[in-house]
Amino acid sequence: MPEEVESRGIPQTRVMDQGPVGHQLADDPEVIAADRAERSRKRGRQTVRDMVLSMLVVTGAVALLFLPWNHRNVDPVKVVDPAATVARARASVSWPVLTPHLPATWRCTSARIDTAGDAQPIVHLGYLTPDTRYVGIEESATKETSFVHDAVVGGLPAGTSTINGVTWTRYESADGVQKSLVQQANAATYVVNAQADWSDLETFARSLAR
Repeated sequence: MPEEVESRGIPQTRVMDQGPVGHQLADDPEVIAADRAERSRKRGRQTVRDMVLSMLVVTGAVALLFLPWNHRNVDPVKVVDPAATVARARASVSWPVLTPHLPATWRCTSARIDTAGDAQPIVHLGYLTPDTRYVGIEESATKETSFVHDAVVGGLPAGTSTINGVTWTRYESADGVQKSLVQQANAATYVVNAQADWSDLETFARSLAR
């Protein structure tokens, strides 16, 4: 309530100090409780929002991994063109260098010229069958007796196959996994070897030509 006071004979009105209104409100337990509840609700809304944003980021990353364009069936097989290797071999030796003439489903994966212990070239061509099993040929005029043994990976004689009127000697490993066909002709030795069925080896050998 205003209170009249006298100062030098002049009546003056003094306003009683009741303190700041905000301070009074801040000390009100109900106000404090309501303020805390509101802050708690805000934190809860922020937490939920952060969780939703995090889930969206993770979901987006997973979606990118599984989009169809990211699943291009990348073929790990490296296909090579044996033409240059064959041409170089034919230009350097006097015996016929044979190459397979196969459907496109047979893929050449290796082509190189190695050297035997007596300095004779060894022409190597490796292919994958349509069901991705390996079949290759080693051919050389080397006189080293170890050439056939090494080429057939220690396989033992297992009969013969007649292909295009020519007899090939079969070799097979003890576990039956490695199979080979060997023929000696025109001063050279030809070894077709594979981890495949005899039919695959014979198909490969049948396609060989100069």
